[in-house]
Amino acid sequence: MARGSTVERLEVNQAMSISRPGCRRILLAEPASKRSGLGGHLEEWLRSLPRRRAAGRRRAFCYNAGHVNPAPRQQDRGAIITGGGLSAIFLSAAVVTLMIAGCSPGTTANGTTAPSATRTQVRLGPTSTSAPVPTSPPAPPEEPTSVPIPPVGPVDWRLGPDGASVELLVYADFQSPNAALGLADLLGVHDRHNEEVQVIFRHFPVLPEYNKDSLAGQAAEAAGRQGLFWEMVRLLASRYPEWSVLPPEGFRQWLSEQALGLGLDPEGFAADLDDGRFAPLMVEAFQEASEAGIPGVPTVFLNGVPLRLSLTPLNLESAVRLELLTQRQYDEPPAMGIDPASGYTATIELDLGEVVVQLLPQAAPEAVNSFVFLARQGWFNGMTIFRVEPGALVETGDPSDTGFGDAGYHLPDEIDAAWNFDEAGVVALSSAGPGSGGSRFFITLQPLPLLNGSRTVFGRVIEGLDLLMDLPSREPAIDLLSPDAAIVRRVRIEETE
Repeated sequence: MARGSTVERLEVNQAMSISRPGCRRILLAEPASKRSGLGGHLEEWLRSLPRRRAAGRRRAFCYNAGHVNPAPRQQDRGAIITGGGLSAIFLSAAVVTLMIAGCSPGTTANGTTAPSATRTQVRLGPTSTSAPVPTSPPAPPEEPTSVPIPPVGPVDWRLGPDGASVELLVYADFQSPNAALGLADLLGVHDRHNEEVQVIFRHFPVLPEYNKDSLAGQAAEAAGRQGLFWEMVRLLASRYPEWSVLPPEGFRQWLSEQALGLGLDPEGFAADLDDGRFAPLMVEAFQEASEAGIPGVPTVFLNGVPLRLSLTPLNLESAVRLELLTQRQYDEPPAMGIDPASGYTATIELDLGEVVVQLLPQAAPEAVNSFVFLARQGWFNGMTIFRVEPGALVETGDPSDTGFGDAGYHLPDEIDAAWNFDEAGVVALSSAGPGSGGSRFFITLQPLPLLNGSRTVFGRVIEGLDLLMDLPSREPAIDLLSPDAAIVRRVRIEETE
């Protein structure tokens, strides 16, 4: 079966729209100069996500983000600002809508009533005899204004393996609080997925506002000249509360004190800072990012797609997990591979014990066929029971454990009046509306009659329900990074008579 993906972006609020298959373009709904922050709602981002194929993934923005061995890093970056060809990412100017407000009638100084404001008819001149021609605002240009962002190249600082499944390109400074926290969280998500995630850093010092930003960036570059760029980045991000309150001269002294602890040559490090070796680089990095329309710090691109959400550990972890999930998703439901007239049981092997489910192929053949297919493909292996509402239900079926991932396809609803939610142990597809069922499913822990007729029931628990009754509360939006979750080791399918 051909594989595909359903990557769902974590929030693009009204900031952008995507056009042209094969090449993504961004149309900003307001001037880049006014866009200073990242934020939004995780679920809106997810629901707006475009589908991308895992095999031969297209690069967003139509540039070739080739991975180059970081060996050229030994050269002096003081004279190198950008590298490689330019990408075709386009940031449009804001579309300004002119509103003509009508004036209500009022009273003049002599007591007469002023007429209501009306549009003056177009006049062609005192001697013209031609009829007025109606006018209309000029049509906006078909193509947005292009602002290139350099592709990833040998001059970029990169942490993680080349060819990683997830690239996180970040424009950031060190002194602004949001960027400092965002860098720490980006490094954290890399450390949790160090074989699958590569972080790429580009300077965007906020020079007019922060008096230590340039020096912090120069310190990172000077450390990088000695092969310790990321060690300095980690130090600046993790100890931000300590140095951010210092005056510039105090911060300079603080950097010298940290040099030995990082394993730097103190004299060479101090010489690079005192000589201002990398000061021009900070100015040029600021100008380049500003001219490219980077909306603020930190700005992150996940595999070329702007990640417009608050850079919290949970949001970043969710984004990375959902992106990784695209490599396992399918383009369409599996072909019918079961006999609806036969009987099937599914044994869900948990780290706590086993839960045995009688499947209902006659009531929900499509759902049972999908479940059996996914189980035999190992889809459920290693995932958690990501949601537990004690006394109500448990939910699983999402390898990302975020509650947003699925197999990449949806199934039609199969509502059978003979099977409802009038008892505990009912197994049904999770649903966000008609025809939205997929791989996620839930098991009831009590009667939930309000769900009758709204979900596809495809099984019932015949053994092990007590194991689920004892699980502690869990909500993925809060507990995603918590290790205290029941693990689904695998699901065994047996055909019965």
